[in-house]
Amino acid sequence: MSYTKTDMLSHKIIEILKEHSDEKHPLTQQQICGYLEEKLGIKPNRKTVAQHLKSIIGDENCNVFIADKDNDDDDDKSDKKYITDIYYASDITAEEYEFLADSIIYSPMLPADYVRDLIKKINSLSTGNTKSKEANLRETFHYGNKSIFLVIENIKEAMNTNRKLDVTISDYDKNGKLLTKSDPQSGIKLQRVMLSPYGIVMADGFYYLLASDVRYDDLRHFRIDKILKASICEEDGSMRDVKTLSNVPRDLKPVQYKNLNRYMLDGTVERVHINIKKKDISLVLDTFGNEFTCNKVIGNDDIYDVTFRANIQTAVRWAIANRKAVKLTSPKKAVDIVKEEISALSEMYGNQER
Repeated sequence: MSYTKTDMLSHKIIEILKEHSDEKHPLTQQQICGYLEEKLGIKPNRKTVAQHLKSIIGDENCNVFIADKDNDDDDDKSDKKYITDIYYASDITAEEYEFLADSIIYSPMLPADYVRDLIKKINSLSTGNTKSKEANLRETFHYGNKSIFLVIENIKEAMNTNRKLDVTISDYDKNGKLLTKSDPQSGIKLQRVMLSPYGIVMADGFYYLLASDVRYDDLRHFRIDKILKASICEEDGSMRDVKTLSNVPRDLKPVQYKNLNRYMLDGTVERVHINIKKKDISLVLDTFGNEFTCNKVIGNDDIYDVTFRANIQTAVRWAIANRKAVKLTSPKKAVDIVKEEISALSEMYGNQER
């Protein structure tokens, strides 16, 4: 007999191998028969199962193999009535599946229902020990903008056709619901703006649209999951040339913008100088990437003088958060902001009764 896609028993056997086996966790013919009976209510004839397995293993498109054993090299298992050590070679490993699943689950911008469906879709890509992620999903907060993919689709179409976007921006209430109209009680007011879109970047699990507001001449970012509606403008001309914006270097790309604006805060990008302990240099790599210069500090072999470009507000927040290892030394306005923030924090917490 030969395997065909319409062969129900062969199809069920492959499903079992996909779900329960990989190269490190092969199944025996007896285990396969057990799964057929336990999960599918099929009480198979072992000889019939063996014939189907031989056919499946013989079809390279099925990705089903017999595991090699050092002490059994000369034994042609495919000719046996009883076959052991069978596994499905998936497109990705169980570890790769875990990484993909976690990346989806820990993206708070995606509605929980969407996440659940995406997890089910990638389940078919891997095998062996890919436990359900339902428990993790239940413990993770997700916003509920179910129009997010439609918004992204319209943004991409506008970029591809060089058109502006008519965008309505909202915000979430205390329950994580994206409001569809202004709410004076919560202080949330809908904004309608005309944007020239240039790219999409991801930071901390959220998608951001890089665009210019037609009322201003600089590049800005907008969290896409807070966009209620994005319509392509057919009659308002093409989008503005990004090179004409006041705060964009000639060679800037969306991914570079994200590196310079790690926390996606408002503010200008400038050259920043810091002193940092040598053992903590990875803090710079973690936040700003590897585009920095590093020199020794004269008279102190334990300190580096590091220079890089970054959003000023990002550099300030980062320096305060890592104050035990980092001292921001310039530009002066960034140092002044650090001092102001520390003073404000001291005033806020210094008068509290113990």
